[in-house]
Amino acid sequence: MNLQDLILSVFLIFLISFVSCEKEPEFIKVTDISVDKNSVTIVEGDTFMLKAVVLPSDASNKNLSWNSSNENIVSVNSRGILSATNVGEATVTVSTQYGNMSKVVNVKVIESWISLSHNIIESSLNGGAYEVKVSASSAWTILSTPQWVKASPITGVKTGPDSVKVNIEISQFVGTSLNRSGELIFKLNDRNRTDTLTINQINYQQSDGDYVKVQSSTAGDGIDLVFLGDGYTIEDVKAGKFNDNLYEAIDHFFDIEPYRAYRNYFDVYIVYAFSEESGISDMGTTKKTKFSAKYESATTTRMSIDHTAAFEYAQKVPLSADLTETQITIITNSSRYAGTNWSFSDGMSISVVPVSNLSYPNDFRGVVQHEAAGHGFGQLADEYTDNNTTIPDSEKEDLKKWQSWGFFDNVDLTNNPQTILWQHLIKDPAFSYVGVYEGGYTYAKGVWRSELRSLMNDNIRYINAQGRELIVKRIKQLAGEEYSFEEFKRKDVRETQASTRSAAIAIDESLRLPPPILIEVK
Repeated sequence: MNLQDLILSVFLIFLISFVSCEKEPEFIKVTDISVDKNSVTIVEGDTFMLKAVVLPSDASNKNLSWNSSNENIVSVNSRGILSATNVGEATVTVSTQYGNMSKVVNVKVIESWISLSHNIIESSLNGGAYEVKVSASSAWTILSTPQWVKASPITGVKTGPDSVKVNIEISQFVGTSLNRSGELIFKLNDRNRTDTLTINQINYQQSDGDYVKVQSSTAGDGIDLVFLGDGYTIEDVKAGKFNDNLYEAIDHFFDIEPYRAYRNYFDVYIVYAFSEESGISDMGTTKKTKFSAKYESATTTRMSIDHTAAFEYAQKVPLSADLTETQITIITNSSRYAGTNWSFSDGMSISVVPVSNLSYPNDFRGVVQHEAAGHGFGQLADEYTDNNTTIPDSEKEDLKKWQSWGFFDNVDLTNNPQTILWQHLIKDPAFSYVGVYEGGYTYAKGVWRSELRSLMNDNIRYINAQGRELIVKRIKQLAGEEYSFEEFKRKDVRETQASTRSAAIAIDESLRLPPPILIEVK
Protein backbone atom coordinates (compact mmCIF):
# COMPACT_ATOMS: atom_id res chain seq x y z
CA MET A 1 0.00 0.00 0.00
CA ASN A 2 1.48 3.28 -0.96
CA LEU A 3 1.47 6.34 1.23
CA GLN A 4 -1.47 8.00 -0.54
CA ASP A 5 -3.68 4.95 -0.06
CA LEU A 6 -2.61 4.74 3.57
CA ILE A 7 -3.59 8.33 4.22
CA LEU A 8 -6.98 7.84 2.55
CA SER A 9 -7.67 4.71 4.60
CA VAL A 10 -6.84 6.49 7.85
CA PHE A 11 -9.13 9.39 6.91
CA LEU A 12 -12.01 7.06 6.14
CA ILE A 13 -11.57 5.22 9.42
CA PHE A 14 -11.56 8.56 11.26
CA LEU A 15 -14.68 9.76 9.47
CA ILE A 16 -16.57 6.55 10.18
CA SER A 17 -15.57 6.71 13.84
CA PHE A 18 -16.74 10.37 14.08
CA VAL A 19 -20.12 9.69 12.50
CA SER A 20 -20.67 6.62 14.61
CA CYS A 21 -20.02 8.63 17.74
CA GLU A 22 -22.81 11.19 16.96
CA LYS A 23 -26.00 10.84 19.03
CA GLU A 24 -29.29 9.89 17.52
CA PRO A 25 -31.62 13.02 17.12
CA GLU A 26 -34.09 13.51 20.02
CA PHE A 27 -37.74 12.59 19.25
CA ILE A 28 -40.07 15.40 20.46
CA LYS A 29 -43.55 14.15 21.33
CA VAL A 30 -46.86 15.90 20.63
CA THR A 31 -48.42 17.25 23.86
CA ASP A 32 -51.64 18.80 22.58
CA ILE A 33 -53.69 19.99 19.59
CA SER A 34 -55.27 23.45 19.35
CA VAL A 35 -58.33 23.87 17.06
CA ASP A 36 -59.68 27.33 16.22
CA LYS A 37 -63.34 26.25 16.66
CA ASN A 38 -65.09 24.05 19.20
CA SER A 39 -68.32 24.09 17.21
CA VAL A 40 -69.32 25.18 13.73
CA THR A 41 -72.66 25.92 12.06
CA ILE A 42 -72.62 25.61 8.27
CA VAL A 43 -75.30 26.09 5.67
CA GLU A 44 -75.89 22.99 3.51
CA GLY A 45 -73.76 23.19 0.38
CA ASP A 46 -71.15 25.45 1.99
CA THR A 47 -67.56 24.66 2.99
CA PHE A 48 -65.59 25.74 6.02
CA MET A 49 -61.91 25.30 6.92
CA LEU A 50 -60.90 24.28 10.42
CA LYS A 51 -57.41 25.23 11.55
CA ALA A 52 -55.52 22.87 13.83
CA VAL A 53 -52.09 23.48 15.37
CA VAL A 54 -49.89 20.77 16.90
CA LEU A 55 -48.12 21.61 20.16
CA PRO A 56 -45.30 22.04 20.72
CA SER A 57 -44.43 23.72 17.45
CA ASP A 58 -41.17 21.71 17.13
CA ALA A 59 -42.82 18.31 17.58
CA SER A 60 -41.08 15.61 15.55
CA ASN A 61 -44.23 14.36 13.84
CA LYS A 62 -46.97 16.93 13.22
CA ASN A 63 -49.03 14.84 10.80
CA LEU A 64 -52.79 14.97 11.43
CA SER A 65 -55.75 12.90 10.33
CA TRP A 66 -59.36 14.14 10.01
CA ASN A 67 -62.53 12.06 10.34
CA SER A 68 -66.29 12.73 10.31
CA SER A 69 -68.76 10.78 12.41
CA ASN A 70 -71.33 11.03 9.58
CA GLU A 71 -70.14 11.81 6.08
CA ASN A 72 -73.75 11.94 4.89
CA ILE A 73 -74.01 15.20 6.84
CA VAL A 74 -70.49 16.60 6.65
CA SER A 75 -67.25 15.34 5.13
CA VAL A 76 -63.72 16.54 5.83
CA ASN A 77 -60.53 16.31 3.77
CA SER A 78 -56.89 16.01 4.82
CA ARG A 79 -56.55 19.80 5.15
CA GLY A 80 -59.51 20.17 7.54
CA ILE A 81 -61.94 21.56 4.97
CA LEU A 82 -65.53 20.69 5.87
CA SER A 83 -68.15 20.14 3.16
CA ALA A 84 -71.76 20.36 4.39
CA THR A 85 -74.01 17.93 2.51
CA ASN A 86 -77.28 17.49 4.39
CA VAL A 87 -79.05 19.06 7.34
CA GLY A 88 -78.13 17.47 10.64
CA GLU A 89 -75.45 17.25 13.32
CA ALA A 90 -72.14 15.37 13.37
CA THR A 91 -68.68 15.55 14.91
CA VAL A 92 -65.33 15.97 13.22
CA THR A 93 -62.26 14.55 14.98
CA VAL A 94 -58.69 15.66 14.32
CA SER A 95 -55.99 13.29 15.61
CA THR A 96 -52.17 13.13 15.69
CA GLN A 97 -50.35 10.33 13.92
CA TYR A 98 -48.30 9.74 17.09
CA GLY A 99 -49.12 10.54 20.68
CA ASN A 100 -52.83 9.65 20.68
CA MET A 101 -53.88 13.30 20.86
CA SER A 102 -57.27 14.34 19.41
CA LYS A 103 -59.87 17.12 19.49
CA VAL A 104 -63.56 16.93 18.59
CA VAL A 105 -65.48 19.71 16.82
CA ASN A 106 -69.29 19.72 16.85
CA VAL A 107 -70.73 20.51 13.42
CA LYS A 108 -74.32 21.59 12.76
CA VAL A 109 -75.54 21.78 9.18
CA ILE A 110 -78.57 24.02 8.70
CA GLU A 111 -80.91 24.53 5.77
CA SER A 112 -80.09 27.06 3.11
CA TRP A 113 -82.57 29.92 3.02
CA ILE A 114 -83.89 32.96 1.27
CA SER A 115 -86.22 35.16 3.28
CA LEU A 116 -88.11 38.40 2.63
CA SER A 117 -88.94 41.00 5.29
CA HIS A 118 -92.56 40.81 4.15
CA ASN A 119 -94.47 38.84 1.55
CA ILE A 120 -97.24 41.22 0.53
CA ILE A 121 -97.26 44.78 -0.77
CA GLU A 122 -100.64 46.47 -0.94
CA SER A 123 -100.61 49.40 -3.34
CA SER A 124 -103.21 51.90 -4.43
CA LEU A 125 -104.06 52.71 -8.04
CA ASN A 126 -101.31 55.36 -7.97
CA GLY A 127 -98.58 52.75 -7.53
CA GLY A 128 -95.36 54.06 -6.04
CA ALA A 129 -91.98 53.07 -4.62
CA TYR A 130 -91.56 50.40 -1.94
CA GLU A 131 -88.78 48.23 -0.61
CA VAL A 132 -88.37 44.70 0.65
CA LYS A 133 -85.38 43.34 2.58
CA VAL A 134 -83.82 40.07 1.42
CA SER A 135 -81.60 37.77 3.46
CA ALA A 136 -80.07 34.72 1.80
CA SER A 137 -77.60 31.97 2.56
CA SER A 138 -76.07 32.23 -0.95
CA ALA A 139 -76.36 34.17 -4.20
CA TRP A 140 -79.93 34.75 -5.38
CA THR A 141 -81.96 35.95 -8.37
CA ILE A 142 -85.50 37.26 -8.96
CA LEU A 143 -86.93 34.74 -11.41
CA SER A 144 -90.15 36.50 -12.39
CA THR A 145 -91.61 39.99 -12.19
CA PRO A 146 -94.99 41.34 -13.39
CA GLN A 147 -94.72 43.69 -16.35
CA TRP A 148 -96.08 46.57 -14.28
CA VAL A 149 -93.43 46.13 -11.57
CA LYS A 150 -89.72 46.98 -11.62
CA ALA A 151 -87.28 45.56 -9.07
CA SER A 152 -83.70 46.64 -8.43
CA PRO A 153 -81.38 44.86 -7.95
CA ILE A 154 -82.66 41.61 -9.45
CA THR A 155 -79.66 39.59 -8.24
CA GLY A 156 -77.68 39.54 -5.02
CA VAL A 157 -74.98 37.75 -3.09
CA LYS A 158 -74.96 35.88 0.18
CA THR A 159 -76.12 38.08 3.05
CA GLY A 160 -75.95 35.72 6.02
CA PRO A 161 -78.17 36.93 8.86
CA ASP A 162 -78.08 40.49 7.50
CA SER A 163 -80.24 41.75 4.66
CA VAL A 164 -80.11 43.83 1.50
CA LYS A 165 -82.78 46.23 0.25
CA VAL A 166 -84.56 45.61 -3.04
CA ASN A 167 -86.43 48.61 -4.43
CA ILE A 168 -89.87 47.87 -5.86
CA GLU A 169 -91.49 50.35 -8.25
CA ILE A 170 -95.18 49.82 -9.08
CA SER A 171 -96.60 51.65 -12.08
CA GLN A 172 -99.88 53.54 -12.01
CA PHE A 173 -102.97 51.38 -12.41
CA VAL A 174 -104.75 52.36 -15.63
CA GLY A 175 -106.96 49.31 -16.07
CA THR A 176 -110.72 49.17 -15.69
CA SER A 177 -110.86 46.20 -13.30
CA LEU A 178 -111.03 46.61 -9.54
CA ASN A 179 -107.51 45.30 -8.88
CA ARG A 180 -104.54 43.35 -10.19
CA SER A 181 -102.07 41.02 -8.55
CA GLY A 182 -98.64 39.64 -9.39
CA GLU A 183 -95.71 37.79 -7.85
CA LEU A 184 -91.95 38.28 -7.63
CA ILE A 185 -90.20 34.95 -7.04
CA PHE A 186 -86.81 35.13 -5.29
CA LYS A 187 -84.62 31.99 -5.66
CA LEU A 188 -81.20 30.81 -4.50
CA ASN A 189 -78.95 30.20 -7.48
CA ASP A 190 -77.55 26.90 -6.16
CA ARG A 191 -80.54 25.54 -4.29
CA ASN A 192 -84.21 24.95 -4.96
CA ARG A 193 -85.28 27.44 -2.32
CA THR A 194 -87.60 30.35 -3.05
CA ASP A 195 -89.62 33.06 -1.35
CA THR A 196 -92.44 35.02 -2.97
CA LEU A 197 -93.46 38.66 -2.81
CA THR A 198 -97.09 39.17 -3.79
CA ILE A 199 -98.12 42.62 -4.99
CA ASN A 200 -101.79 43.55 -4.87
CA GLN A 201 -102.72 46.79 -6.57
CA ILE A 202 -106.16 47.92 -5.55
CA ASN A 203 -108.37 50.53 -7.15
CA TYR A 204 -108.07 52.73 -4.06
CA GLN A 205 -106.61 56.20 -3.64
CA GLN A 206 -104.24 55.67 -0.67
CA SER A 207 -101.14 53.47 -0.64
CA ASP A 208 -99.28 51.94 2.27
CA GLY A 209 -97.13 54.69 3.81
CA ASP A 210 -99.25 57.56 2.48
CA TYR A 211 -100.32 60.13 5.05
CA VAL A 212 -103.20 62.54 5.47
CA LYS A 213 -102.99 65.71 7.51
CA VAL A 214 -106.19 65.71 9.51
CA GLN A 215 -105.62 69.00 11.32
CA SER A 216 -103.25 71.96 10.99
CA SER A 217 -102.16 74.02 13.99
CA THR A 218 -103.06 77.70 14.18
CA ALA A 219 -100.99 78.51 17.27
CA GLY A 220 -97.37 77.98 18.20
CA ASP A 221 -94.83 76.05 16.14
CA GLY A 222 -97.04 73.03 15.55
CA ILE A 223 -96.98 69.94 17.79
CA ASP A 224 -97.15 66.62 15.96
CA LEU A 225 -99.57 63.80 16.74
CA VAL A 226 -99.25 60.76 14.47
CA PHE A 227 -101.98 58.12 14.44
CA LEU A 228 -101.26 54.68 12.95
CA GLY A 229 -103.39 51.55 12.65
CA ASP A 230 -102.32 47.93 13.07
CA GLY A 231 -104.13 44.82 11.91
CA TYR A 232 -106.03 46.58 9.13
CA THR A 233 -105.84 44.97 5.70
CA ILE A 234 -106.45 46.99 2.58
CA GLU A 235 -109.94 45.46 2.53
CA ASP A 236 -110.50 46.88 6.05
CA VAL A 237 -109.28 50.24 4.78
CA LYS A 238 -111.50 50.18 1.70
CA ALA A 239 -114.47 49.24 3.86
CA GLY A 240 -113.89 52.37 5.97
CA LYS A 241 -113.00 50.61 9.23
CA PHE A 242 -109.47 52.05 9.36
CA ASN A 243 -110.59 55.65 8.91
CA ASP A 244 -113.58 55.25 11.22
CA ASN A 245 -111.43 53.93 14.08
CA LEU A 246 -108.55 56.37 13.67
CA TYR A 247 -110.73 59.47 13.27
CA GLU A 248 -112.72 58.39 16.31
CA ALA A 249 -109.47 58.00 18.28
CA ILE A 250 -108.44 61.55 17.31
CA ASP A 251 -111.79 62.89 18.50
CA HIS A 252 -111.37 61.02 21.80
CA PHE A 253 -107.85 62.40 22.30
CA PHE A 254 -109.13 65.97 22.21
CA ASP A 255 -112.41 65.31 24.03
CA ILE A 256 -110.95 66.13 27.45
CA GLU A 257 -109.47 69.22 29.06
CA PRO A 258 -107.00 70.77 28.58
CA TYR A 259 -106.62 69.24 25.10
CA ARG A 260 -110.01 70.59 24.05
CA ALA A 261 -108.98 74.17 24.89
CA TYR A 262 -105.52 73.86 23.29
CA ARG A 263 -106.42 71.76 20.25
CA ASN A 264 -105.29 74.47 17.83
CA TYR A 265 -101.67 73.91 18.88
CA PHE A 266 -101.54 70.47 17.25
CA ASP A 267 -100.78 69.12 13.77
CA VAL A 268 -102.52 65.76 13.44
CA TYR A 269 -101.64 63.08 10.89
CA ILE A 270 -102.90 59.64 9.87
CA VAL A 271 -100.43 57.30 8.15
CA TYR A 272 -101.86 54.41 6.15
CA ALA A 273 -100.34 51.04 7.03
CA PHE A 274 -101.77 47.90 5.44
CA SER A 275 -101.36 44.61 7.29
CA GLU A 276 -101.29 41.18 5.67
CA GLU A 277 -103.92 39.87 8.09
CA SER A 278 -106.88 41.43 9.86
CA GLY A 279 -106.77 41.63 13.67
CA ILE A 280 -103.79 41.35 16.00
CA SER A 281 -101.82 38.61 17.77
CA ASP A 282 -102.25 37.08 21.20
CA MET A 283 -100.52 34.25 23.03
CA GLY A 284 -102.36 31.60 21.01
CA THR A 285 -102.64 33.24 17.59
CA THR A 286 -100.04 35.05 15.50
CA LYS A 287 -101.19 37.56 12.91
CA LYS A 288 -98.96 39.11 10.25
CA THR A 289 -99.49 42.79 10.93
CA LYS A 290 -97.54 45.94 10.13
CA PHE A 291 -96.54 46.81 13.71
CA SER A 292 -96.75 43.32 15.31
CA ALA A 293 -99.21 44.44 18.00
CA LYS A 294 -99.85 41.64 20.49
CA TYR A 295 -101.67 40.93 23.76
CA GLU A 296 -99.06 39.62 26.18
CA SER A 297 -101.37 37.03 27.77
CA ALA A 298 -105.00 35.98 28.02
CA THR A 299 -105.56 37.95 31.25
CA THR A 300 -103.19 40.93 31.19
CA THR A 301 -103.96 44.37 29.77
CA ARG A 302 -100.33 44.76 28.71
CA MET A 303 -99.44 44.74 25.01
CA SER A 304 -96.30 44.76 22.86
CA ILE A 305 -95.46 46.53 19.60
CA ASP A 306 -92.65 46.86 17.05
CA HIS A 307 -91.07 50.20 17.99
CA THR A 308 -88.79 50.36 14.96
CA ALA A 309 -91.67 50.03 12.51
CA ALA A 310 -93.73 52.59 14.45
CA PHE A 311 -90.93 55.17 14.33
CA GLU A 312 -90.34 54.43 10.64
CA TYR A 313 -93.97 55.11 9.70
CA ALA A 314 -94.25 58.18 11.93
CA GLN A 315 -91.36 59.70 10.04
CA LYS A 316 -93.22 59.40 6.74
CA VAL A 317 -95.01 62.65 7.65
CA PRO A 318 -93.28 66.06 7.52
CA LEU A 319 -92.76 66.42 11.26
CA SER A 320 -92.31 69.96 12.52
CA ALA A 321 -89.78 68.68 15.08
CA ASP A 322 -88.22 65.26 15.72
CA LEU A 323 -89.57 62.12 17.36
CA THR A 324 -88.73 63.41 20.86
CA GLU A 325 -91.58 65.92 20.42
CA THR A 326 -94.01 63.57 18.65
CA GLN A 327 -96.78 61.49 20.19
CA ILE A 328 -97.33 58.23 18.23
CA THR A 329 -100.61 56.42 18.82
CA ILE A 330 -101.28 53.01 17.27
CA ILE A 331 -104.92 51.93 17.09
CA THR A 332 -105.31 48.16 16.80
CA ASN A 333 -108.05 46.34 14.93
CA SER A 334 -109.32 44.56 18.03
CA SER A 335 -112.08 45.17 20.56
CA ARG A 336 -110.47 43.47 23.57
CA TYR A 337 -109.78 45.92 26.41
CA ALA A 338 -106.06 46.60 27.00
CA GLY A 339 -103.46 49.26 26.26
CA THR A 340 -99.81 50.15 26.88
CA ASN A 341 -97.58 53.20 26.60
CA TRP A 342 -93.82 53.32 26.12
CA SER A 343 -92.20 56.48 27.50
CA PHE A 344 -88.62 57.23 26.46
CA SER A 345 -86.50 59.48 28.66
CA ASP A 346 -85.74 61.78 25.72
CA GLY A 347 -89.46 62.50 25.17
CA MET A 348 -90.37 59.93 22.51
CA SER A 349 -93.63 58.10 23.14
CA ILE A 350 -95.67 55.28 21.60
CA SER A 351 -99.14 54.34 22.82
CA VAL A 352 -100.98 51.23 21.60
CA VAL A 353 -104.76 51.29 21.96
CA PRO A 354 -107.37 48.67 20.98
CA VAL A 355 -110.91 49.73 20.05
CA SER A 356 -112.32 48.65 23.41
CA ASN A 357 -115.99 47.65 23.38
CA LEU A 358 -116.46 47.96 27.15
CA SER A 359 -118.71 50.56 28.71
CA TYR A 360 -117.63 53.85 30.32
CA PRO A 361 -115.08 54.47 31.74
CA ASN A 362 -113.19 51.55 30.16
CA ASP A 363 -114.41 52.28 26.65
CA PHE A 364 -112.34 53.17 23.59
CA ARG A 365 -112.31 56.81 24.71
CA GLY A 366 -111.03 55.87 28.15
CA VAL A 367 -108.08 53.90 26.77
CA VAL A 368 -107.13 56.59 24.21
CA GLN A 369 -107.21 59.29 26.86
CA HIS A 370 -105.41 57.26 29.54
CA GLU A 371 -102.61 55.90 27.34
CA ALA A 372 -102.07 58.56 24.65
CA ALA A 373 -103.29 61.79 26.29
CA GLY A 374 -102.28 60.90 29.87
CA HIS A 375 -99.16 58.71 29.80
CA GLY A 376 -98.08 59.54 26.25
CA PHE A 377 -98.17 63.24 25.55
CA GLY A 378 -99.01 64.29 29.13
CA GLN A 379 -96.17 62.25 30.70
CA LEU A 380 -98.40 61.59 33.71
CA ALA A 381 -97.98 58.76 36.19
CA ASP A 382 -100.72 56.35 37.17
CA GLU A 383 -102.62 57.49 40.26
CA TYR A 384 -104.20 54.16 41.18
CA THR A 385 -102.87 51.62 43.69
CA ASP A 386 -102.30 47.94 42.92
CA ASN A 387 -102.09 46.76 46.50
CA ASN A 388 -101.77 47.92 50.08
CA THR A 389 -97.99 48.35 50.02
CA THR A 390 -95.53 51.18 50.68
CA ILE A 391 -93.39 52.43 47.83
CA PRO A 392 -89.89 50.96 48.29
CA ASP A 393 -86.75 53.09 48.28
CA SER A 394 -85.67 51.74 44.88
CA GLU A 395 -88.95 52.92 43.33
CA LYS A 396 -88.60 56.29 45.03
CA GLU A 397 -85.22 56.80 43.41
CA ASP A 398 -86.58 55.72 40.05
CA LEU A 399 -89.50 58.15 40.36
CA LYS A 400 -87.14 61.01 41.27
CA LYS A 401 -84.96 60.21 38.25
CA TRP A 402 -87.88 60.34 35.84
CA GLN A 403 -89.23 63.49 37.49
CA SER A 404 -85.86 65.12 36.83
CA TRP A 405 -86.54 64.43 33.13
CA GLY A 406 -89.96 66.08 33.25
CA PHE A 407 -92.19 63.05 33.87
CA PHE A 408 -94.72 62.10 36.57
CA ASP A 409 -95.02 65.39 38.46
CA ASN A 410 -98.68 64.56 39.17
CA VAL A 411 -97.48 62.45 42.13
CA ASP A 412 -95.09 63.32 44.97
CA LEU A 413 -93.23 61.60 47.81
CA THR A 414 -94.31 64.13 50.47
CA ASN A 415 -97.68 64.96 52.02
CA ASN A 416 -96.54 68.40 53.19
CA PRO A 417 -98.91 70.94 51.54
CA GLN A 418 -96.23 73.62 51.91
CA THR A 419 -93.66 71.79 49.77
CA ILE A 420 -95.66 69.36 47.63
CA LEU A 421 -95.37 69.82 43.87
CA TRP A 422 -98.86 71.36 43.61
CA GLN A 423 -98.57 73.63 46.65
CA HIS A 424 -99.41 76.68 44.48
CA LEU A 425 -102.74 75.12 43.51
CA ILE A 426 -103.61 74.31 47.13
CA LYS A 427 -102.96 77.96 48.06
CA ASP A 428 -105.05 79.37 45.20
CA PRO A 429 -108.80 79.77 45.92
CA ALA A 430 -109.61 78.90 42.28
CA PHE A 431 -108.37 75.38 43.00
CA SER A 432 -109.87 74.85 46.43
CA TYR A 433 -110.75 71.27 45.47
CA VAL A 434 -107.06 70.32 45.18
CA GLY A 435 -105.58 68.54 48.18
CA VAL A 436 -103.25 65.74 49.24
CA TYR A 437 -104.43 62.13 48.89
CA GLU A 438 -102.27 59.14 49.72
CA GLY A 439 -101.83 56.51 47.01
CA GLY A 440 -100.45 56.67 43.49
CA TYR A 441 -97.72 55.38 41.19
CA THR A 442 -99.41 51.99 41.89
CA TYR A 443 -98.51 52.14 45.64
CA ALA A 444 -100.99 52.69 48.49
CA LYS A 445 -98.56 54.32 50.91
CA GLY A 446 -95.64 56.71 50.76
CA VAL A 447 -96.74 58.54 47.59
CA TRP A 448 -99.47 61.16 47.15
CA ARG A 449 -101.75 62.58 44.43
CA SER A 450 -103.70 65.83 44.18
CA GLU A 451 -107.32 64.68 43.81
CA LEU A 452 -109.34 61.64 44.75
CA ARG A 453 -110.35 60.47 41.23
CA SER A 454 -109.05 61.26 37.77
CA LEU A 455 -108.28 59.82 34.33
CA MET A 456 -104.99 58.40 35.61
CA ASN A 457 -106.83 56.64 38.40
CA ASP A 458 -109.78 54.97 36.69
CA ASN A 459 -110.14 56.24 33.08
CA ILE A 460 -112.91 58.78 33.74
CA ARG A 461 -113.16 61.76 31.39
CA TYR A 462 -111.39 64.08 33.82
CA ILE A 463 -107.75 65.10 34.27
CA ASN A 464 -107.09 66.68 37.65
CA ALA A 465 -105.83 70.26 37.96
CA GLN A 466 -102.20 69.31 38.50
CA GLY A 467 -102.31 67.07 35.42
CA ARG A 468 -104.01 69.76 33.34
CA GLU A 469 -101.35 72.31 34.24
CA LEU A 470 -98.51 69.89 33.46
CA ILE A 471 -100.00 69.20 30.04
CA VAL A 472 -100.42 72.92 29.30
CA LYS A 473 -96.81 73.53 30.34
CA ARG A 474 -95.64 70.89 27.86
CA ILE A 475 -97.83 72.30 25.11
CA LYS A 476 -96.37 75.75 25.65
CA GLN A 477 -92.82 74.41 25.77
CA LEU A 478 -93.14 72.46 22.52
CA ALA A 479 -94.98 75.35 20.86
CA GLY A 480 -92.13 77.73 21.65
CA GLU A 481 -94.25 79.93 23.89
CA GLU A 482 -93.76 81.09 27.46
CA TYR A 483 -95.98 79.50 30.09
CA SER A 484 -98.11 81.76 32.29
CA PHE A 485 -99.98 80.50 35.35
CA GLU A 486 -102.49 83.35 35.03
CA GLU A 487 -103.22 82.42 31.42
CA PHE A 488 -103.63 78.79 32.47
CA LYS A 489 -106.19 79.81 35.11
CA ARG A 490 -108.16 81.91 32.61
CA LYS A 491 -108.46 79.09 30.09
CA ASP A 492 -108.75 76.21 32.57
CA VAL A 493 -111.98 74.20 32.61
CA ARG A 494 -112.80 71.75 35.37
CA GLU A 495 -115.06 69.08 33.93
CA THR A 496 -117.19 68.71 37.05
CA GLN A 497 -119.71 66.39 35.42
CA ALA A 498 -117.06 63.73 34.85
CA SER A 499 -115.50 64.12 38.30
CA THR A 500 -118.90 64.02 40.03
CA ARG A 501 -120.04 61.05 37.99
CA SER A 502 -116.91 59.13 38.95
CA ALA A 503 -118.07 58.85 42.56
CA ALA A 504 -120.89 56.53 41.47
CA ILE A 505 -118.63 54.27 39.37
CA ALA A 506 -117.32 51.10 40.97
CA ILE A 507 -113.65 50.42 40.25
CA ASP A 508 -112.88 47.05 38.68
CA GLU A 509 -109.25 46.44 39.62
CA SER A 510 -108.93 43.67 37.01
CA LEU A 511 -109.27 46.39 34.37
CA ARG A 512 -106.29 48.43 35.52
CA LEU A 513 -104.24 49.50 32.55
CA PRO A 514 -100.53 48.73 33.07
CA PRO A 515 -98.01 51.37 34.12
CA PRO A 516 -96.05 52.84 31.22
CA ILE A 517 -92.94 50.97 30.14
CA LEU A 518 -90.01 53.30 30.84
CA ILE A 519 -87.03 53.26 28.50
CA GLU A 520 -83.94 55.25 29.41
CA VAL A 521 -82.19 56.62 26.33
CA LYS A 522 -78.44 56.79 26.84
